[in-house]
Amino acid sequence: MTSYELRRYLENIEEMPTTFEVDAETYANVCQEIFNNKKSYEKEYYSDGWFARIAFGNNNGIMFKNVELIYKAK
Repeated sequence: MTSYELRRYLENIEEMPTTFEVDAETYANVCQEIFNNKKSYEKEYYSDGWFARIAFGNNNGIMFKNVELIYKAK
């Protein structure tokens, strides 16, 4: 599932979950989108270069649209 498809899916759920299990491909797609978007508009400059702020949830899953994505292996 692409990050766009996941975003639309989460928007259509009646009650937004706090965590959501995804497969490896979906997790990778979301991570790539987060890195691409953060790099373009929310970056800070440090002496070693540019760094993006990425949020992780209580279960060490990456946060996407206020939902913690948990990688679920098959």
